[in-house]
Amino acid sequence: MEPRIYEIAPEKAREIFGRLENYGIVKVEVENVASLFDDMLDSMEEKLRYAREKLENGNVDKAVLVVKDDTGTLVIKMENVVEIRAVLGDYEKLIEELKLER
Repeated sequence: MEPRIYEIAPEKAREIFGRLENYGIVKVEVENVASLFDDMLDSMEEKLRYAREKLENGNVDKAVLVVKDDTGTLVIKMENVVEIRAVLGDYEKLIEELKLER
């Protein structure tokens, strides 16, 4: 199955992340090429807290929802340094609420 990619306005990315629990978080990953701290985070709660901190202090360059094989992954890229990936169990709800189109 081909992946479906939905563009999300950068300003909406912060809003979505603030209520990410509404979409059934399955997994959160944060990659910060300027820091090793992200490699030391063990729990999903720590990763989520770190991701929210980065979102508060940085600029979102690009945000997309990638749907493939019944999995929805919100990908947020910030300042060419930080990438946040959140796998959502109820990504259809996000698509519906934001009226996203491919």
